[in-house]
Amino acid sequence: MDGITIEDAPLDITHQYIKDLSFENPQSPRFIVEADATPEIGLHINAKSKPLGDRRFEVILLLEASARHNEEIVFLIELQYGGHVVIGDVDDEHIQPLLLIEAPRLLFPFARQILSDTVRNGGFPPLLLNPVDFMDIYAQGTVVANEDDQEKSD
Repeated sequence: MDGITIEDAPLDITHQYIKDLSFENPQSPRFIVEADATPEIGLHINAKSKPLGDRRFEVILLLEASARHNEEIVFLIELQYGGHVVIGDVDDEHIQPLLLIEAPRLLFPFARQILSDTVRNGGFPPLLLNPVDFMDIYAQGTVVANEDDQEKSD
């Protein structure tokens, strides 16, 4: 059989889990009843990884969303969604991009569903998120890290 087998895959997510989930609905039921209020949504997404040994890592996808209406908080939600990732036989320079681009890309649909369901269960319309460009987030993080390294060397 030709092609890549599971054993050859550069990345294997063996487990997925909610590491931390917080939902705050401080104005309920006021904003739930005021259906005509359209809140302003703020969103922050990031990813981080932690080595667990022997090419195993924990990748955490961080999603934070807030809804505000006339300077008042309508709801806040924070989710840390984790994955246990095993990296296959790849060169070391490819490990960070796999952990901070590819793994978050694979975890995101599950985290997005949890976020959407939690907001809906809080009495609001579901929070529908578009796909995320984790390569761009990684590049921005790399630029910041490189700038920090330059400042330390000056």
